[in-house]
Amino acid sequence: MAISDAEMVDAVGIEPETGNAMLVITDDLDWSDPVAHINALQQKVMAYLGFIQSGQLEHSVPEAAGRKPKIGVIQQFEPPENVLPVLASLGEQMASMNVDFGFGPLPDGYEQPA
Repeated sequence: MAISDAEMVDAVGIEPETGNAMLVITDDLDWSDPVAHINALQQKVMAYLGFIQSGQLEHSVPEAAGRKPKIGVIQQFEPPENVLPVLASLGEQMASMNVDFGFGPLPDGYEQPA
């Protein structure tokens, strides 16, 4: 599963630090074509919003019921500086829908697949 498969939810769970219902996007694309990359990310985020709003999140993970949803993007490649405002704007849009949003590298304690 990856960012290019817009209709597939990559991973779902409960974020230990916050208790949020976390939906993870695994972003394996490099930033050689930033416009295509942002478009792919936006399509995936929209699919995740549909998953949340349709009730599929609670159906798939009953523990998610009543928890704030969060979409987290785990990026294999660091985005260029000029893309950061776009990602921040996406986070603002999510916040207006009561969905948290975050992005960054794979957290410590996890290994990148070979």
